[in-house]
Amino acid sequence: MSSPVSVPMPSIGSWREAANTCGFSLEPVLREAGINQPDAASPLRVSPVNLFKAFSLCVERARGHHFPFALGERFVFEHFAEFDAFMGSCATIRDGLELAGWARELLAPWLTVRLDEFGSEAHLRIVIDAPGMSTEELRPVREVALSVVNQVIRRATREPHWLLSVRLAGVAPAGHERYAAHFGVPVLFNEEIDALVMDRRWLDLPLNPSYPQARGEARQRIERRLNQELGERRRLVDEVRWALERRPELLREGLESTAAALGLHPRTLQRRLQAEGFKYVDIQSEAKKHRAQIMLRRRAISMESISIELGFSDRRAFTFAFKRWTGMSPSAYRNQLGVVSR
Repeated sequence: MSSPVSVPMPSIGSWREAANTCGFSLEPVLREAGINQPDAASPLRVSPVNLFKAFSLCVERARGHHFPFALGERFVFEHFAEFDAFMGSCATIRDGLELAGWARELLAPWLTVRLDEFGSEAHLRIVIDAPGMSTEELRPVREVALSVVNQVIRRATREPHWLLSVRLAGVAPAGHERYAAHFGVPVLFNEEIDALVMDRRWLDLPLNPSYPQARGEARQRIERRLNQELGERRRLVDEVRWALERRPELLREGLESTAAALGLHPRTLQRRLQAEGFKYVDIQSEAKKHRAQIMLRRRAISMESISIELGFSDRRAFTFAFKRWTGMSPSAYRNQLGVVSR
């Protein structure tokens, strides 16, 4: 991903509250990071370099508290009341995850939240793409993202114990006990990913009474905001990719189902994708490949189950497609990874 000229510094009020909790003032940090005092009437935009410098300074200056967790607990969608309205109208967590794609577009272009489903578990995986920064430098940023997602879902479910565990890449840091204390569940280090792990059933348990009209109105308000702020920079291909990732059942269906999920007419979806230089069948195929590679990391998931999940008629058809995608059979890919069953 190319580095944008500027990115939002979301929820500056939350940053200020977190800084106060951690025993320092935010204003000197902003000045040192080269960030002008924010205009309270609109979201602050800064260069990516300045944003991450400010975050690093906050982590360094925190005393008695871990800044990423303090910020995550206090994060609110400042200036984006549409987001709160949407979450309040969602019938399930799965519905609410649509918000992650919009948040990426408006608030955090370097952040992706991915949904992976394995048997009885669902993983909300955090991916940070910030060019020029190492994995270790980005660790606190991933931690605050995990904390924000946890806090948003905890509020939506009104259930403090929705998590099963948290998985974090990298070695356990000094004072790692505070991680389990913060999330209230076991925290596993030295993992390949950063993810919140939940019982898969949570995805589709009812959160609120079903008010399709309210949800539709909230979505329209968000779409208007996106069009106003991003205009021609918006890409439908990204929305399609996110829909296919968030709703695996769309991998088994056709363009019509994905168009319906996005509130578009199938011909409109096809025409707009063609204008961006993409074909739906290619996007869906890439999504199936990505999903297959994730599922193959779990030896407990059978080839037959993967074939059904991805909409293939049988295992042979899946094997043929996977060879076309990667140049090797699913079994060879799985063995190459040396995957474990967990």
